Amino acid sequence: MKITALALAALIAGGAVATPVLAGDSAGFDAGYFLTQLRYDGINAIDVDDYADGRLRALVVLDDGSQVVQFYDKDSLQLR
Repeated sequence: MKITALALAALIAGGAVATPVLAGDSAGFDAGYFLTQLRYDGINAIDVDDYADGRLRALVVLDDGSQVVQFYDKDSLQLR
């Protein structure tokens, strides 16, 4: 019984330590927020990543159904 309890405690503790490793690369980056803002502006984005130099990298679905990667200014959301 004691071994089972210790094994369970170790498993729970190990999961708590591993969780931050699985978090996103950009601390404080809210992809959902930027995705919503791009969609509000009429851009059919399906994924957004924090990119370099104040840019966002968005995966956008075009009217014909094809997908392209587009870069947007992080502050103004203008295509760059």
